[in-house]
Amino acid sequence: MMSKEVSVREIMGDINPIVNVGTDKNPMYVLDANWMTVLYEKATGKDFKGDDDYVKFCDKFVEEYNGGGYNTTLTVKKVMN
Repeated sequence: MMSKEVSVREIMGDINPIVNVGTDKNPMYVLDANWMTVLYEKATGKDFKGDDDYVKFCDKFVEEYNGGGYNTTLTVKKVMN
């Protein structure tokens, strides 16, 4: 798991990795794959290989994001643990 030395701010930087490509009425969010790869590597300490572990990690991120009120910072904190 992730070292407590790495902060959410270090991972997120100044970008919003989640983009609404829909409308305000019917949002459809897209997650930046490059950003997720970096998050996966920092959170797990593993190199990205596009394997089942990565897919499960991304699924967990999406589940936490959708269930947590679309709060990116909170979601990152949850998947870091």
